[in-house]
Amino acid sequence: MPGWGKAATGVLMALRGPVERLLTLALRRVARLRPDVFERLGEAGDVVFIVAPTDFPVAFRLRPGRGSGEVQVVRGDDEALHAARISGPLLTLLALFDGRCDADSAFFSRRIRVDGDTRAVVALHNTLEAAELTLADLLGVAPAFRDRLNAGLAGALDRLRPAGAEA
Repeated sequence: MPGWGKAATGVLMALRGPVERLLTLALRRVARLRPDVFERLGEAGDVVFIVAPTDFPVAFRLRPGRGSGEVQVVRGDDEALHAARISGPLLTLLALFDGRCDADSAFFSRRIRVDGDTRAVVALHNTLEAAELTLADLLGVAPAFRDRLNAGLAGALDRLRPAGAEA
């Protein structure tokens, strides 16, 4: 993880509690408001995914769990039991989540890497794609403000992306 030292990783790990609570609440909110999303996951709803940004010192351990799911912040090199690991630049992973980046293109161009149970990853991808979720949905933003927030977030993420880099 270029640019991140052990001290920065330690600070992020020490502050992980609020991030874990926020992301877990968001995951459970989506499960409550959109149960169809979790039903579509099938058996993959019970597996553990590691989402590991390659340019960030921490990763996210995701267990969708059909309403009782959780997200944990773990060290980037965490190898705890998981079914699949999805790795790539943070901005690419975020763009995959909200559909601004084509998953097949990102995979075949090697911007992301998938290890482990590819069937579970394909189920997760198909579910997210069909759900058409946005970052505003994950944050629980009121419908009246979603379009504006999504546009602002997309613009901010585009400005953060290095020149010439794809989402």
